Amino acid sequence: MKPLLHCTKIVATIGPASDSPDIMRKMLLAGMNVARLNFSHGKYEEHAERIKRLRDAAEELNLPLMLLQDLQGPKIRVGDLPEGMMLNEGDSLTLVPIADYTGQPNTVGIDYPYVAEEAEPGTRVLLDDGLLELRVEKVDGNAVQCKVVEGGLLKSRKGVNFPTLNLRLPSMTDKDKRDLDFGIEQGVDLISLSFVRKPEDIQALKALLKEKGASIPVLAKLEKPQAIANLEAIVDECDAIMVARGDLGVEMSPEKVPLIQKRIIRLCNQKGIPVITATQMLDSMIHNPRPTRAEASDVANAIIDGTDAVMLSGESAIGDYPVESVKMLARIATEVESSIQFINHPPNRVNDAAAISEALHAIDETINLQCIVAFTETGYTAQLASEERPKAPIVAYTPNPKIYHRLSLNWGVRPVLMPGFTGNIIDVVNQIEADLIRRNYVVPGDKILIMGGIPFGIAGNTNFLKIHTIAAKS
Repeated sequence: MKPLLHCTKIVATIGPASDSPDIMRKMLLAGMNVARLNFSHGKYEEHAERIKRLRDAAEELNLPLMLLQDLQGPKIRVGDLPEGMMLNEGDSLTLVPIADYTGQPNTVGIDYPYVAEEAEPGTRVLLDDGLLELRVEKVDGNAVQCKVVEGGLLKSRKGVNFPTLNLRLPSMTDKDKRDLDFGIEQGVDLISLSFVRKPEDIQALKALLKEKGASIPVLAKLEKPQAIANLEAIVDECDAIMVARGDLGVEMSPEKVPLIQKRIIRLCNQKGIPVITATQMLDSMIHNPRPTRAEASDVANAIIDGTDAVMLSGESAIGDYPVESVKMLARIATEVESSIQFINHPPNRVNDAAAISEALHAIDETINLQCIVAFTETGYTAQLASEERPKAPIVAYTPNPKIYHRLSLNWGVRPVLMPGFTGNIIDVVNQIEADLIRRNYVVPGDKILIMGGIPFGIAGNTNFLKIHTIAAKS
């Protein structure tokens, strides 16, 4: 069988560096499985053009590709500072709501109207992903007077964090709701909700999708302390998780992030929820053709811990080496996975499908399988196989184009789009055998494991396993 280059999936953020059809094709061939569209930037016309180019490239190469719409969320930012503002340690700086900013000296407007109501002396304020730090000294009316603890150049629209405050922010802004309508119209495969704090945030997005008649999975980005406090409830509510280490490291301090990352991945593995590890994975490759050794180790450790996917942000969006960054993730994953014995977690469900997946694990450990074949209408059967982290690659046959693309996120799954199967089990196995041979996935004498539901065509009916030996050509 042609080896699956990597079981761990690769998410790449699309931006100016990866906008051309040629770069998109090269990234797909290098191993990109999911294209992230960051709605903190860009106009709808630009996103629509990117989506078309991505879909055209994937179709041309006959490769599945998930489109991930990443909603901006309620991030607080400073107002416009056309020439920037240099902050020096010990300086005084006053924060006011943007509506109250009239160009006062040593003052910055921020787009959070309740800052004076919630801040108090001693409150930490972090600017620009924590590069700059303030400490509140006094609250006077709508003005919050601060002292600069860590200085530097503050530029327009940089983020503002209040790590110790439970802010009155909505789970979705009006912009997010407009962006969501656009994503539904464009047929995105997964929607990411930023700054999730509680399960009700996910429930609200799912209710909105249902109201709009859209059936799209939802991913929760974990980047707030409140999300970690409500971790299990959030995981139970969503379809996928992202360990968003950038804001998480700002809100909770960098030294806490590694163990939080491991805890999130472990919980997602136990519950069978796909998890993406994100932010600064190969950050130095924004400007260098090779990563640092520390970055390579960081990626490897996330893979060893069991992450379903690793993500590129600036590396592929604005970096000088977008294709090389994808290739590097694929190289690290391929090297590391061959030496891992993944943990087999006890089933988190008590039903026939869970029993089938446990049997799959035992067979995979006992027999040298060339691949595992999953028939799937909804993706559920393939996800069951993926949860077991088998040694054999998973070839998922589905008649549904949406599921074909969505399975791009699941660990170890190679989706194949094929019309629905008809006839008895013998006829179907013969069809699959012929297709696997045609694709050079198997040769006569190879053993494969087939799983699915009988009768065919009924969603969520995983009820059989069959060990099959590829017949010699007559």
